[in-house]
Amino acid sequence: MLLHRHRVARTIELSALERVAAGSERQLREEDVALLVKAAYDDATDGARAEFMARVNKMPTSAWPWSAVQAIVPRVVGTAPVGGSLGSVVAAPKGPSTPAVLLLIRGQAESADVDPGDRLPDRGTPEAAVWEPLYRALDNWDTSTLLKWIGPQGWVSVAGATAGQTARETGGAAPSGGAADGGLPVPQTASTIPWTHPAVLAAGAVVVVAAGTLIYTLAQDRGRRRLEDLLNAQEAP
Repeated sequence: MLLHRHRVARTIELSALERVAAGSERQLREEDVALLVKAAYDDATDGARAEFMARVNKMPTSAWPWSAVQAIVPRVVGTAPVGGSLGSVVAAPKGPSTPAVLLLIRGQAESADVDPGDRLPDRGTPEAAVWEPLYRALDNWDTSTLLKWIGPQGWVSVAGATAGQTARETGGAAPSGGAADGGLPVPQTASTIPWTHPAVLAAGAVVVVAAGTLIYTLAQDRGRRRLEDLLNAQEAP
């Protein structure tokens, strides 16, 4: 199983931001979401892509691309007596509680330049027993647990095991610098997905991102500047 830890960390950050960001801040950070989704989509299997598109197609297109990182959490809707005192009554969340982009991240395809630190044993195998708390955290979107398991060299279990150690010892592939980024898949029912930016679609213009690639890193500054240049070029007369 491949699990890009940096993309998981980025998803946690943007998912939390999705619940509170508004106005100009939301518009500014939209490009961060776009880069994350495109990178994860490019590296995912066809099956994971299909699951992702099926999920986001059920969401309002006006919410794109933030809908890709939206996580549904329980809401406190009132109080009721609990053990002689007032306690919170929490409404059960409706729909998936994990961000849709996690389908892409968990469905990463094999490639020659996979970071060994992102390689985990397949769930259900004897080697995967130590990693079961991590798998459960992914299932339940337990972000505090996920962050604790992210190490500088790879996923790190509570027992101190680092993901990918066996691959390194046997001459596995070296860590890569990241994946190429560009435009975004727009949610729709068609089987062919055009790479367009929804903000430009709303203005009646289609931006085809084909001028180059953007390198995905935790620091997105260079990627954001490149994407802005592409958008400005399309809007120029």
